[in-house]
Amino acid sequence: MNKSKLISTLSITLCLVSANAIAAGSHGDHGSSVNKSGKSSCKTTAIKRIRPEHLSTVAPKSEITFQVYGIEDAKYVEVTAKKIPVKLEVEHKGGILWFKGTLPDSLVNTAARIHVEVNYKKCPAEKGWLLKISE
Repeated sequence: MNKSKLISTLSITLCLVSANAIAAGSHGDHGSSVNKSGKSSCKTTAIKRIRPEHLSTVAPKSEITFQVYGIEDAKYVEVTAKKIPVKLEVEHKGGILWFKGTLPDSLVNTAARIHVEVNYKKCPAEKGWLLKISE
């Protein structure tokens, strides 16, 4: 009788310890280069210096600019404003790509999310911000 109680107690203890070890092993997602959406969270590709800033009010057909670090070819970059593709001009300066584009003509008296996506296989990145477009 005592053996069966001892075996039951040990089995339960081992199950609890192993469950806690598994949970603690993935705590914080340290050591992985892939985020929860399945995309890489590496730090070498970055989208910075976005203009106009988040939640700014701008005129229709305003210029947007931003920089992308960590890639050498602009073919990996796609930009949309309220899901409408934005045509871009690109300038290479010291290992950084500077992008400049104009908001689509159809965006007047509305809000638009500007979405920049870098589809670089080794290290993808994305960033978005909201603009209020006046009349």
